[in-house]
Amino acid sequence: MISFYGVSKFFKVKSGFLSRTPLVVRALQEVSLTIQEGEIVGLVGESGSGKSTLARVLMGLYPPNAGYFVLDGYDSRTMKKKDWLSMRRDLGIVFQDPASSMNPWMTVEQIVAEPMAIRKQSLQMPKKARRDRVVEILEKTGLEATVLKRKIHEFSGGQRQRIAIARALVLKPKYLILDEPISALDVSIQAQILNLLKELQATYRFAALFITHDLSKVQWISDRVAVMYLGRIVEVGHAATIFAKHRHPYTEALAKSRLDTNTDTRDFYALSGEIPSPINQPPGCSFAPRCDRVQDVCRTVFPPVVHNESENSQYSCYNPIPL
Repeated sequence: MISFYGVSKFFKVKSGFLSRTPLVVRALQEVSLTIQEGEIVGLVGESGSGKSTLARVLMGLYPPNAGYFVLDGYDSRTMKKKDWLSMRRDLGIVFQDPASSMNPWMTVEQIVAEPMAIRKQSLQMPKKARRDRVVEILEKTGLEATVLKRKIHEFSGGQRQRIAIARALVLKPKYLILDEPISALDVSIQAQILNLLKELQATYRFAALFITHDLSKVQWISDRVAVMYLGRIVEVGHAATIFAKHRHPYTEALAKSRLDTNTDTRDFYALSGEIPSPINQPPGCSFAPRCDRVQDVCRTVFPPVVHNESENSQYSCYNPIPL
């Protein structure tokens, strides 16, 4: 199980060429979230909301300024270098653009086997066993052993993403981070990759954090969905119901903005205003300047989390949408 507890991450940036006073970007603010074993949790929100930053905190690339996370007993507050190495064996990642995360001079076999090569001493797997594992994972992703000696530029975008998924799964990790894994692909290929991920999840039983801005896709592949706005999680609920029985006004805005393929019933919706700057955030609830349910208290104090234990859901809003 992965659990985030009040994770905050700030970045200092220069305010100008001559200024010596740095500005602070509040990328994450008191984020708490749990991913159970075998569960896929979707993370949605507008660009700049902090989704990828949370993934990088989990990977250990960004140390949090406040809060911590626990992954199967590993506590980020007390982990040593050897602990990070052990933990990352159980944590795979698939990036948005597979080509940018692969060495163009390496063969497919070398790319997929790279996680095993890095851990060669601890794994103590003979070279033949490593190759057999690469072939096994490639076949599970729909590629044949005949591609082992080919280079990444010889493949289409969908095939590259299959190779990236194979690399992420070659150590058979318990958890995957899927950071916009289909957004760079054609729509027809997106469906194939999503179906593949569902099949692989049924086979290997990994849990996953699925980061995306596509609401229809996240609802289809996820068990639960967390909605993030300007560095905070404002609502969490079951994927099957969160966009129909939501409580937070921002979740409602996302639900209204989904693309409806029925041309007779769809109504184009655009959320008014712009997402505030993460540097100069308004006090209280950051969504208040764009919210049509705003109250005076919303502009001063961020609302507490309201839990619904029976439905395993939560939201943060002083004036929630009635069910």
